[in-house]
Amino acid sequence: MKPLFFFYLIALVAFSVGLRGQGIREVRVSARQDLQDATRRLAEIRKQIEDQKIPIAQKVASQERSAAEKRKELDRRLRLRDNRDASLLQLKEEVQQNEGELESSLRLLKDYARSWRQATPPSEQFLWSDSLAELLRKDDQGLQASMEAYLQILQLSIRTSKEQAGGMAFKGNAIVPPEGMREEGTFWSLGPVTFFSGIEGSAGFLEKSFQSEPYSSLDLSADFIKKPEPSRLLKASDTTSALIQSALSAPPESMTSVPLDPSLGKAFVMEGGELTVFEELQKGGIWIYPILFFAAVSILILIFKAFQILGISTPYGPAKLDGSFSGPFELLRKTAQSYQGKTPEILEEILYEQIIDFQVRLEKALPLIAVTAATAPLLGLLGTVTGMIDVFRQITNFANPENSELARGISEALVTTKFGLVTAIPALIAHALLSRRVQGMISKLEGFAARLVHLKRDETQSLSSVDSKDESIL
Repeated sequence: MKPLFFFYLIALVAFSVGLRGQGIREVRVSARQDLQDATRRLAEIRKQIEDQKIPIAQKVASQERSAAEKRKELDRRLRLRDNRDASLLQLKEEVQQNEGELESSLRLLKDYARSWRQATPPSEQFLWSDSLAELLRKDDQGLQASMEAYLQILQLSIRTSKEQAGGMAFKGNAIVPPEGMREEGTFWSLGPVTFFSGIEGSAGFLEKSFQSEPYSSLDLSADFIKKPEPSRLLKASDTTSALIQSALSAPPESMTSVPLDPSLGKAFVMEGGELTVFEELQKGGIWIYPILFFAAVSILILIFKAFQILGISTPYGPAKLDGSFSGPFELLRKTAQSYQGKTPEILEEILYEQIIDFQVRLEKALPLIAVTAATAPLLGLLGTVTGMIDVFRQITNFANPENSELARGISEALVTTKFGLVTAIPALIAHALLSRRVQGMISKLEGFAARLVHLKRDETQSLSSVDSKDESIL
C-alpha cells in the first residue's frame, strides 16, 4: 500500500506542478494585458487632463480674479461702513460741541445782560423794564428762543448805550436827601453820569446803583425786572446843584455847562463816610483813654525836656579858669576856680559829682517817654483783641451777620492799634534823640571838667614853686 501511496502522491505533486506552471504563464499574460490596458487608459486620462488643464486654469484664474474683486468690494464696503459710523460719531460730537458752545455763548449773554442792568442807573431801568421783561419771558421756550431773546437784549443795550452817549432826557422821580421824600423832575443821562433836576428845586447827581451788587448771582426774570430800585439823589453843594438845575432848564439849542463826577458818585460816598478825629476816638472803646493819657503825658514831658536839654549851650572855646560860660559849664568853672585844695584828684571827684547830679536832672522823666513807647502798642493790641472778641461774639450770636457790621466792628477794633502806634513811634524817636543829646552833653561836661582839673593842677604846681623860692630866699 505504501508504494501505491507514494506513487499517487508523486503523481499528484507532478500534476500540481504542471498546473502551477500553466497558471503562472496565464497570470503573466493577463498581467501584461492589464498593464497595457492601464497604460492606454493612463495615456487617455493624461490626454484628457492636458486637454482640460488650460480651461480649468483659466477658470480658476477667473474665479480667483472674481474672488479678489469681491474681496476688494467687501473691504470697500467695510471701510464705507466704518467711515459712516465714524462720521456719525464725529457728527454727533460736533453737534454736542456746537450745543456746548451755544450754551456757553448763552451764559455769556446772560452775564452781559445782568451786568448791563446792574450798571444802568435805576432811573433808566424804568424806561426799558417792560421790553426787557417781555424778552425774558422767552427764556424758558428752548435754546433757540433763549438765544434770540438775549440777542435782542444785546441790541437793546447797544441802542440805549448810543442814546446815553448822545445825551438822553426823560421824566421820573428820585429820593431826595435828607428827608428821603420822592420828588418828580427831569433826568438827563450823559454817558455814565446821570443828572436830576426836581420841580421843587432839588438838583444833583444820582447815586450809583451799588445796591445791585448783592443780586449779581440771581438770574434775571420778568418779575425781577419789573421791580427796579428807586433813584437816589446825592447831596451836592449849592453851587453844583444850581449849575445842574440851570443846565437842565436851559433851552434845547442853547450852550450850557454841567459839572462832571469822574468817580461816578464814589467821591461823595467816601466823603460822607470819612470820620473826624473825635469820631474815630469814640470808636476806640475804653482802651483809647489810657493811650491818650500816656500820649498827653509824654508830649508834656517831651516839650519840657526839649527846652531843658536843647537850651543848654556848649562853649565854643577851650576851658579856662578865668573865662565866662553858661549853664553847667559855668558852675564847673566856678567850682574849679574856688577850689583851694592841695590834690587835683579831690577836685576831679567834686566835678564828677556835679556832672552826675546834672545828668540825673537831665534824664529825669525821660524813662516815662520810653515807657509810653513800649506800652502804647501793647494797649492798642489789647484794644484790638477785645474788639475782635466782640466781633466773634456777634458771629456766634447771629448766624449770618451783615458784612457791614463785621467790617465796622473790625475797623473799631483796629482804631486802638492805630493810635497806639501813632503814640509809640514819636515817643520812641523822641526818647532816642533826647537820650543821645544828654549823653553827648555829659561827654562834653566830662571833657570840660578834665581840662579844668589839668589847669588847676598846673596852677597849683606854679604856686608851690613860687612858695618854695620865697622860703629859700628867707
